[in-house]
Amino acid sequence: MSETKGNSTTKRPYCYRLLGMLVLVATLVTAWLLMRAHVTPKHPNGIILISIDTCRADYLSCYGYLRQTTPNIDQLAAQSVIFKNAISPVPTTRPAHCSMLAGTIPPYHGVHGNLDDRLRDSTVTLAEILKENGFKTAAFVSAFVMDSQFGLSQGFDIYNDSFVQKERLGEQTNRFVLEWLEQHKNGRFFLFLHYFDPHAPYAPPEPFAFKFAGDPYAGEIAYVDHCIGLIILKLKDLGLFDSSLIIVTSDHGEMLGEHGEQYHSYFIYQSAIKVPLIFKFPGQSESREITDLVGLIDIVPTVCGLLDIEPPAVVQGMDLGPYFFDKAGAVGQRQIYCGSLQPTNYGCNSLLGVVTDRFKYIQTTRPELYDIVADPQESNNLIGLHPRRADILRNTLKQMLEQSIPSSVSDTKVALDQQSRDRLESLGYVSAGISRDFDFDQSKDDPKDMISLHSSVVEIHNLIYDKKLDEAKKLCEQVYLQYPDSHITYRCLAKLAYKEGDRQKTIEYIYQSLKLNPDQAGLHFNLAMLLSEQGKYDDAAHYLLEVLRINPNQILAYNNLALLLERQGKAQEAIRHLTESLRIKHNQPDIHIKLGDMVYRTGKFDEAAKHWAEALRFNPEEPHAVHDRLGSVFYQMDMLDDAIEHWRMSLKFKPDQPEIENNIAAALAQKRKKHLDETPN
Repeated sequence: MSETKGNSTTKRPYCYRLLGMLVLVATLVTAWLLMRAHVTPKHPNGIILISIDTCRADYLSCYGYLRQTTPNIDQLAAQSVIFKNAISPVPTTRPAHCSMLAGTIPPYHGVHGNLDDRLRDSTVTLAEILKENGFKTAAFVSAFVMDSQFGLSQGFDIYNDSFVQKERLGEQTNRFVLEWLEQHKNGRFFLFLHYFDPHAPYAPPEPFAFKFAGDPYAGEIAYVDHCIGLIILKLKDLGLFDSSLIIVTSDHGEMLGEHGEQYHSYFIYQSAIKVPLIFKFPGQSESREITDLVGLIDIVPTVCGLLDIEPPAVVQGMDLGPYFFDKAGAVGQRQIYCGSLQPTNYGCNSLLGVVTDRFKYIQTTRPELYDIVADPQESNNLIGLHPRRADILRNTLKQMLEQSIPSSVSDTKVALDQQSRDRLESLGYVSAGISRDFDFDQSKDDPKDMISLHSSVVEIHNLIYDKKLDEAKKLCEQVYLQYPDSHITYRCLAKLAYKEGDRQKTIEYIYQSLKLNPDQAGLHFNLAMLLSEQGKYDDAAHYLLEVLRINPNQILAYNNLALLLERQGKAQEAIRHLTESLRIKHNQPDIHIKLGDMVYRTGKFDEAAKHWAEALRFNPEEPHAVHDRLGSVFYQMDMLDDAIEHWRMSLKFKPDQPEIENNIAAALAQKRKKHLDETPN
């Protein structure tokens, strides 16, 4: 019995141990599943992408700024994944947002500046991807640089950009956003929200102006944080906060005088391209900081990954999803492109760079290499000490460009009227015709040698916009003495002369600038408009054709050329140019109306009716006038019911039109007469 008992005593501990091991395994598996469930983002009902224009990462208190600038973003970050080293591919608003919404770098999507470039219609944006997958999409932007005419509205059901000034305050934008959220709280949605306030000039409203009296740039960021706080509060009130994916980022930073640049868009140092990037997932309650290198181009593939959507094959970013599973470094070592073609405005080389987790290489006339970990201010160029490392990164950059630049980007150009150009230039954006030159040509001037000219040109535009013409004139004179052979000097003089009302001097300065650089499409266009004012239609037409030589897709050039040709009695040529304009951009109601008028006069009633019907489809400014035209053409074609219907619609939009009422009466009388004529005796 004792033996049996002894055997029993030897077996029981083993059974207990086995049972204990099974329990332990089950517990660990359960814990792992619970942990995975905690860190695995659920599919969000709402996706909110917030872009703070011109926001340096190091000015957010959750990124280390000494003063508390961003209490609301800090609170969000405490429940988010925070990427501490996020890079924008370009220090310029429109191209950076194109990269943010398309997941590709500027050499691929073709947008490099804020004046003459638009996003190609063939580009697939995040809004288009999400709309195709059942999301309602809306964008609310706060500056004219993001206007829908520049292609960023693709895929958005609503693109709110209707404001008269060059920008609007965050709270003004918020009013529309809060109303839209209320209306769409019960469905899946994608909301893109753009704040422009930190952009110069820095003038935060109270109480932020007082609180940050010595640092208005920080005050602007604090004000935007306040606006974001109102959005977060609304999401919580609507029960959307916990079920939404919230992303907070920026398009680029601000130099604030470093390396001689006060603002941004010229240099590609870290102050201009390092941005915040914060992801708050549905149900997330803890923070996680990631120090690995990431980029704005990663937003599209990351959102797609979280929704189990295959991103477009052309996307160049990476899905950051592995980081949300506690897998640090899971996406591997990164090499991220950055660049600026702005120096080509001054005949300089472009600035083309590649960033790694430790080094940055900048290819230009005098190349630069920085250890951005040991030397975050990028004050010590290591190109002479580490030539091999520089060569490796230079070759990496070349491969990036070779793989990115498509064979044709001709449909990225846009023509601007003078008012639109003034609105953009008043924000400090300068373009004398950016060169799409990605060659490593070290014979050109180095951009570092032209920063003084660039700064002066930006200041001249600001002074002219603020109507400080005397100060602008003094600065123009200084620039002329220092850079008498620069085409951009004469551009500044031409702009000043135009604002002073001296049209002849304006024309003379434009001639001088074009003599030094004939490939300035904007100046050719301005010259054409000035000559047209003087009745010199043949000369004006010549310069509009020069615009089309440089940029074959300039819609305004086609439209204005058509008007000049019509004045000269060349109707068929005018029709041809308007048709070409509509081929490039079909949704131009005013051009459909004009083209309808022209073909109507040639007796092509069917064609005229088609154009006017298209004009109605694209919401013309005066729909009653289009309905009036359609009524008239259908009356001419003896389609009386259609004529009456359109005339009645005209009265609906504009009731007080006695002539339209007479037309309806005449059409009804004609119908009765036809009926009597067709009725047998």
